[in-house]
Amino acid sequence: MKTYMTPEEHARLHRRRARQALGLLIAVLALVGIVTVVRAGVKGVATLFDDTQQKAEYEDRLEGLVLFDPLPFNGIENIDDLTLREAAVWGCVYSIQETQGGFDNYNTDPDTEQLLLPSVDVDAYLAKLVGPSFKLTHKSFEMDDMTIEFDETTQCYKIPVTGSVGIFRATVTRLFKKDGLLHVTVGYIPTQSSDDSILNNLSDTPTKYMDYLFSRQSGSWYLTGLTDSETKPESADSAASAAEPAPLAESEVNDAILATAGDSAAASAVADEAAPADEAAESTPAESTPAESTEASSESPAA
Repeated sequence: MKTYMTPEEHARLHRRRARQALGLLIAVLALVGIVTVVRAGVKGVATLFDDTQQKAEYEDRLEGLVLFDPLPFNGIENIDDLTLREAAVWGCVYSIQETQGGFDNYNTDPDTEQLLLPSVDVDAYLAKLVGPSFKLTHKSFEMDDMTIEFDETTQCYKIPVTGSVGIFRATVTRLFKKDGLLHVTVGYIPTQSSDDSILNNLSDTPTKYMDYLFSRQSGSWYLTGLTDSETKPESADSAASAAEPAPLAESEVNDAILATAGDSAAASAVADEAAPADEAAESTPAESTPAESTEASSESPAA
């Protein structure tokens, strides 16, 4: 029996199906929206607690100072003058190499082929580190194995061609605030071996840690001090002792001695039991058998 639908019922069926499709579409869009919001929230929280970029920025800013291992100081005006000049010039050189990939945009001295580093670039580097209010009086200075000459005419430092300078490179391991100051914990990684003969770039293990202190000025953080860090390097003695096997306890030593003695006694007993059998086996071929005696007696008359 066939069932017939009126035009009104047919129209209601189409409207019902359209509402169902629309509801399904809205549910799918809502689900997609919820997933998107959750993912954005997770990413935002991860970004909030991820300070990798900040650490890299402070490594660049402090590289020049870490190169020359400055002594602790309280107030940038109390830092050693030579150390500050070394850090300013060589930190600027390293920063240019890191950000620009080379010195193609800089002039060189036509006679010595030394790099000409403008003092304004050094000022800009220092301004990022210690603040724009600090002013450095530019002049030539002596290092351990070279002279950095400042040309008053060109207002440029003449940088000798050299492989590397400094004895450490920086790795920032921690950022935290204490007593209104930002503490930047820096690990000092040696760039040379203990005898200063060969480069040692294979090790990334810091040999010591220092905290660089930054104070907030006009919305930015600027260097104001240097102090010893609570973070300490892993002791070489403890690492060596960890690699060595732990000594046996006295009871374990006694057990080992008894076990060795027992094994020796058992081996001796087996050797004693085996000795008579070996002697009997060796003496048997030397005795005459009855068959051999009979054959010998029967052969005698014939002879």
